[in-house]
Order: sequence, then structure tokens, then C-alpha cells
Amino acid sequence: MKFTGIILSLLMSSQILWALTGQDIIDKMEARDQGETMHSIMKMTLIDKDGEETERIIETWSMVYDTEKDLHQSVMEFKSPATVKGTRFLQIQQADRDDDQWIYLPALGQVRRIAASEGSSSFMGSDFTYDDMQLQNSRTNEEHTLLREETLDSYPCWIIESKSTQPDDHAYDKLVSWISKDHLIPVRVEFYDKKDEKLLKVMTVKQNIQKIDGIWTVFETKMENVRENHITLLTILRNADGLPFIEYNKKIDPRRFTRNFLQTGRAE
Repeated sequence: MKFTGIILSLLMSSQILWALTGQDIIDKMEARDQGETMHSIMKMTLIDKDGEETERIIETWSMVYDTEKDLHQSVMEFKSPATVKGTRFLQIQQADRDDDQWIYLPALGQVRRIAASEGSSSFMGSDFTYDDMQLQNSRTNEEHTLLREETLDSYPCWIIESKSTQPDDHAYDKLVSWISKDHLIPVRVEFYDKKDEKLLKVMTVKQNIQKIDGIWTVFETKMENVRENHITLLTILRNADGLPFIEYNKKIDPRRFTRNFLQTGRAE
């Protein structure tokens, strides 16, 4: 290739890079391989303003139930401590609306649907809300703007501002996300309060993303409420050999993703 040809090639590559929009990047992120199924065991640690910690063990399963529309469903079961043991939470992703969500609380002995009006409520006393827990969706009611590019710790990132086109239906004024170019995973997300437009929460991912079964995997996520000085950590547990309790593309009985499983704890 002649020197001028190299220059033209570089210019064209640069134009393609700069032509990426915020929506393009969000689409790339949502299209990344997450496996047909996933099974994991994790620890949820609640840390209050005095540094007191409360730990919970959770088992999770997820699977694609509609391959054409790439729709997922997931279920979580709290294994310990006794105060939350047997609590189960089911989500079924929808193509054109928010996820369907149900929760089973052993003390009540019944399955209850989570209403849309409860979206901003805390999930099990954590710094995640029911809206935060929702599975990835098409974000058809959001506008995404590429603000800039920068490196966060060791990860080159795109910084995307996301705002709802229907503010009355959204829990936050906006989100600002640092999306790793190498992994197409948000490694930092800032949540801004709908009432005063100021920073409310920050979610960060520990800088140790690795591939498990060929899929980029996050091992620790921190959600911090900067106003309440309260933190929730989600950490994938490891076995005696130091291997993480997470696996992809293994068979999961679809009956696990039902209200009957929430009630009984049995996939039958």
C-alpha cells in the first residue's frame, strides 16, 4: 500500500470511530455475548454508615426464553441468613415494557407481584431498587449521548449520558455510564436524583473482569448511596479451589422461572 493509501485508510478508520453515537454504543453493549444460561452463587454485603456489615448468600439462575427477541428471565433465591432464607425473586423481560417481577416472602407465604409504582423502592434493604434490578432492555424510551472518551483506572471507556424521553416513567433524572471498550460492560454508572438532579448513587465494578466459559464476567459490583453513606456489594463466591461459583450455557429447567417455583422452591 502506498503512503497516501495508508493515510486515507487511517482517516477513514477515524471517521468510522467518531461516527459512533451513544445509541450505537448502547446497542453494542446490549448485544454482547452473555450466554444462553447462567448460574451463580454470590454474596450480598450491606454496609451501613457506621461500617456495620450484614451478609446474605444468594443463588441465581438466568436463561434466554425468546431467542428471536433476545429476551431473558432470571430468578434469585436467598439461602442465608435465616431472616431472609427462602425469599425468591423472579423477573421476566418484556420486549416493549418493563420487566414482570414477582417476589416470595416466606413470612407472608405467598407470591406477590411488584407493581410499577414500587420501582424506586429498595430491593431487600439494599442500595439497588427494583428498577435497578431489571434485566437489560431495549431502552426505547431513552436517549443516549456520547459525552467523551477517557480511561477509568486501566479501562479505556466511552462515557454515555442516558436520559428518558418519558421522565415521569423513569426513576432517575439521568445516568452517566463509563462503558469499557474492551468488554462492553459498564464499569461505573452515576445515578442522578430526579428531584434535584444531583448525584444520588454510584455503581462501580472491580477492575478484575475476566472470561468464564468464554464470556466476560464481573466478579464484584459496588452500589453506593452517596447521600445515605450506605453501600451494597455483590460478590461472586469462590470454591475451595479458588474458582468462582459461576457457569454459563449449562442446562437449566425452565420450570424454575415460574411462580410455582417461587412458592415451593422446587422446579416441577
